[in-house]
Amino acid sequence: MKFVTHCVLALAAMCSAPYTHAQETSPMKPDMHDAADVAQRLIDIHFSIWNDADSHSRELKFDQVYTQDFFVADQSGVAAGYAEVNGLIEQLQGTHAGFRFTPAPITWNHGVGRVVWSYGPRGNPDQVHGEDIFTIKDGKLASAHVFLDRP
Repeated sequence: MKFVTHCVLALAAMCSAPYTHAQETSPMKPDMHDAADVAQRLIDIHFSIWNDADSHSRELKFDQVYTQDFFVADQSGVAAGYAEVNGLIEQLQGTHAGFRFTPAPITWNHGVGRVVWSYGPRGNPDQVHGEDIFTIKDGKLASAHVFLDRP
């Protein structure tokens, strides 16, 4: 009974404590703006990789932005790991020579990011639209789920 009384009193004290705004930061809680900045930096590198026509140049950037088990899932399947993802990029660029991704800024929500983008050649950069949903683990992109906007 003594334990229950102690718990009830502790709960009552917590409930009567002044409200603190959820956006406040402390040394123990990182600023959400910092997390969003990191996510945006990762997304910027990601799209520079997907726009890079040089396979070796792309490979050099993978470890900066992707976890070792990074995967891309789209309607056609899943490419997992650096070699398969690089092969997917090579295939995409081979079938759409001169096309480039133009991403919007990332929308960030606690380890998950959403980026809408357009894809097309210089003369028609908005030919294809879609969005990617990313997960972030240990400061790197862990997955990308690709959704194409279809008419």
